[in-house]
Amino acid sequence: MKINKMTIAVVAFALTAMTGCKKDQFDQKVYQGSVDAQFMIDNADPDHDWCLTKSDTITINTSEEKIYSVQVLTANPYGTAKPEIAAEGVCYGNHATLAYTIPITQSTVYIAALDNEGSYLGAMPFQYGTEQIDLLSSLLTKGSSLTSPTAQTFTYLYESTFPSPDDFDYNDMVLRISKSMPNPGNAYIVDLTVTLEAVGAGELYAGAIQLDGIRMEDIEKVEIVGGKAMDDGYPIDPATFIKNKDVWQEGKTHNVLIRLFECAQFAISKKQDYAGDIAIIRYNTARTDRENYSATVDPLTVTYRIYFKDADKAHSLTFDRIDPFIIHQYNIGHFEVHTYAHKFDLCISNLDTNLKAYDNHISWAVVIPKGDFRYPIENMPLSTFSTLTGSAFGPYDGFATWMGNHLISRDWYLTPTRPQLLY
Repeated sequence: MKINKMTIAVVAFALTAMTGCKKDQFDQKVYQGSVDAQFMIDNADPDHDWCLTKSDTITINTSEEKIYSVQVLTANPYGTAKPEIAAEGVCYGNHATLAYTIPITQSTVYIAALDNEGSYLGAMPFQYGTEQIDLLSSLLTKGSSLTSPTAQTFTYLYESTFPSPDDFDYNDMVLRISKSMPNPGNAYIVDLTVTLEAVGAGELYAGAIQLDGIRMEDIEKVEIVGGKAMDDGYPIDPATFIKNKDVWQEGKTHNVLIRLFECAQFAISKKQDYAGDIAIIRYNTARTDRENYSATVDPLTVTYRIYFKDADKAHSLTFDRIDPFIIHQYNIGHFEVHTYAHKFDLCISNLDTNLKAYDNHISWAVVIPKGDFRYPIENMPLSTFSTLTGSAFGPYDGFATWMGNHLISRDWYLTPTRPQLLY
């Protein structure tokens, strides 16, 4: 919990929390009241799913030998937008089946065809939900100039305090993750490039990625490109949160986990204080550096290369299966902060309890399908909304609209209303 932001509501919750107390002392209504009192949106949709993306699978058939590989793109590579590669693969046996994830508001997607030297032959649009395309050169078009597609990248924002509420600026951890195939001719290898962009928490925490639906038997190995872990040189042993130091390991959910770091503050800064401890300060969330509070550092990027045993499993790894999470200390237990679809998963935690007691419509993580999304500065929520005044305030007013009704304003992250409140 951020040391300087305790509220009466949070204290009330802490007195009734499960850890260190009898189970019948936990009052879910009191807990929910504390969360509602602290959350910055008064009229939050009780049916909110916090989902800004959708996923599908398409099969591309071709009888033309010159079409060697195909890509699913988020935009026309011959247009003005910047296309990202949502999926790619070689047309083995004259077909490729690709799974992809795109923003929930998007309806038109593109197929690009490439020859065996990696040159683009052209592209064509298709509608989301299309199950199969018979791809012919006559269907492809080319423009006067090609915008080379880049790897699809998502931004992940976190509050580190679950199950306790806090300021909901969602910058306690900011990750950017891109997914790519380093060699499209090898359908078994997928790269996840992870950038630790910001650490705005007032507590120490660890980080890992759960690959939903991917089991240990599905993978040959996972390597760190370059060999160095995010927290290489971490001085404290034994570890507190992730005791298994293997790059990839089996979680309690039986899904594969990729270990990122034992300590976010050390990973991004490699700094210790004069006593040899890890300094708990905020990195890349405040506009000015302040001693013992905030500092500006370069983001940290590491690529994890996953060697699958089966090409279909490799193609199935879409962003809706990628679940980065935080592990932190709360009272005497290690709680995990997951994306909303996995809110109650316990992958590494030492807790032995049913987290459904903390069920509510609030998420401590937001997944943004935009690689250069600008996140709030320290202590600034994504948006506030008061039913008394009927007005929103924050860097993204559209977030408040989306919070009130999860079926509208689902592209709020594209339009900041007060950029001066963003880092």
